[in-house]
Amino acid sequence: MKFISCIFGLLFVLHVSAAEPATTTNAPAKPKANDLMAMFRAHWDNRVRDFKEQDRHWKNVVMLGDSITEGFDVNKFFPGHRVINRGIGADIIGVALPPDDHRGILRRMDNSVFDCDASDVFLLIGINDLGAGHKISDMEKGYREILKKIHSGAPKIRVHVQSLFPTRDRYAKHNAAVLEFNEIIAKLAAKYGYDYIDLHKLLVDDKGELKAEFTKDGLHINAAAYALWQAEVNKIMGW
Repeated sequence: MKFISCIFGLLFVLHVSAAEPATTTNAPAKPKANDLMAMFRAHWDNRVRDFKEQDRHWKNVVMLGDSITEGFDVNKFFPGHRVINRGIGADIIGVALPPDDHRGILRRMDNSVFDCDASDVFLLIGINDLGAGHKISDMEKGYREILKKIHSGAPKIRVHVQSLFPTRDRYAKHNAAVLEFNEIIAKLAAKYGYDYIDLHKLLVDDKGELKAEFTKDGLHINAAAYALWQAEVNKIMGW
């Protein structure tokens, strides 16, 4: 969990780190942008490899997303229930990418959805796309494709589209785009007959930012916020 919070937040602001001026101090040099990208891509490959191994065992509720989902300890929060975590830190929707970037939900639908014998999928993806400067129109296209693939490829799966979370501090500049994208995915959920879960309203303060008590870095959430999320999942699943 600490690894996720400390490392995967770096990708979200990679362009900021790369643009910082050089320093004359003796502090250790920051990792180069291309080194960090290689780290994230290697982690993506390792997680997908693990998913393929886990899919040999029958499960039925899938938590699908990025580092925020990966940090959700499903064994702790959903004891006695068949829940598997398909979150990968720094992951994205998976459209409009350079040829050497093979990440994205759209690139791992088999081992993260179709091969999981899933009855339900709780989907949360998009904040890293915003952090990387991806266009809302491209994000919408990719998100639509995710839902379309599940709807046509596994029509019995119940998809629960989850809103992006509010952010704060250095990430607060993305909150307007978060609201815009949440409106889009709420409509996409309705179009395909899926649930829309507004987690945003549970975590937002009166300034439209992620409540301070729910985060240390302004992006990732803590156990108190995961408990609220857990309650929403339990409600929907009837647990």
